[in-house]
Amino acid sequence: MSFITVPHTPGPYGLLLDIQEPLLACLSLLLLAVACYLLVPGVARCVQLVRASTGAARPSPAWNAAVPARLRAARPSAPLSLLSAPDQPRAPLSRLARQIKLRARGLLAPRQTRQWLDFWNLTATHAALAVATPRLLHKIYRPYQSLRLRRPQRLEILTSHYDFVIRRGLAPLVLQASQQQIPIGQFQGKSGQDYEVRLAAINSLDHEGELALHLYRGQDHLFSTAFTLCRQGSGWIVRIGCLQGSGGADSREQIRRATRDLFGLRPKALMIRMVRAIGAGHGCSRVLLVSNGNRVAGRRGKGGRVHADYDAFWQELGAARRSDGDYELPCEETAPDLQSLPSRKRAEARQRLALTQAVTQQVRGALVRTGT
Repeated sequence: MSFITVPHTPGPYGLLLDIQEPLLACLSLLLLAVACYLLVPGVARCVQLVRASTGAARPSPAWNAAVPARLRAARPSAPLSLLSAPDQPRAPLSRLARQIKLRARGLLAPRQTRQWLDFWNLTATHAALAVATPRLLHKIYRPYQSLRLRRPQRLEILTSHYDFVIRRGLAPLVLQASQQQIPIGQFQGKSGQDYEVRLAAINSLDHEGELALHLYRGQDHLFSTAFTLCRQGSGWIVRIGCLQGSGGADSREQIRRATRDLFGLRPKALMIRMVRAIGAGHGCSRVLLVSNGNRVAGRRGKGGRVHADYDAFWQELGAARRSDGDYELPCEETAPDLQSLPSRKRAEARQRLALTQAVTQQVRGALVRTGT
């Protein structure tokens, strides 16, 4: 007996089911995400109440114990969360997606998120810094300064930096610098051209550091560097995550002109000396310099443009290479031996040294004196 196979053609109802299945799956995932978003705050609140009722207490981090009593008394008016950061106007779906993403980050790293938010809820000053710019509260979840740093290390670096800022009385200056660049140093080149050093904070070069120095020649931007002051062991260090020029079409020519005008002092060398002076003024022992391989912004930028070679410049400065691939220098600089130079070069070297000392003293005074 032979059988005849009749091809089966799904009817309209079958076709409708085939179309609806992926749509229903997507809708189910969306509803699940919304349910998690709505339920997580309530669950977290219940856990807090249970801990409070049982008297369970976790040990306070070092930065909590170091907060003066007068600051600890000034608590923020309302507890901060990851959603407390200011945000740009968004469409409803975009706003919901952002909220779900932030909730998911908190769920994936509950311990670090709790410590992070506990830090920013310590005082009203902490809270003011946290919401000064949109991205600060989200920094521990993103690559920061060096690709070697993991989330717990980013948490430690950032909390120790802002603990340092608050205890040294630098919070008002940092808050101001987060909104607009502040002039902290002015000088002239040998041609009479005006130069200015400006301080920015939190939001400028925010993947590479919490403080940034920008060097201007008149109204033309020449160079920038971003750095963070943080605890390491029993002492303090400076971490530099960025050193870059303006990136304009004539940036190289501008830098060449500035170098001639500054008695042969290159702008990028001046930037490093200013950061070392700030670190030395605050008692930091060393400055850590991110390497090409560890930098957050890759060597090849937009349009295929290759960024500066950090490693070559760090080696030129005499920095020592670390086991993690980065480099380090002492914050205190040794005085150059002018007598070892040919006599025809000593005059310019003295002028270069005098200019460097004058600029670094201005910048150091603006940041260190404010914090005392």
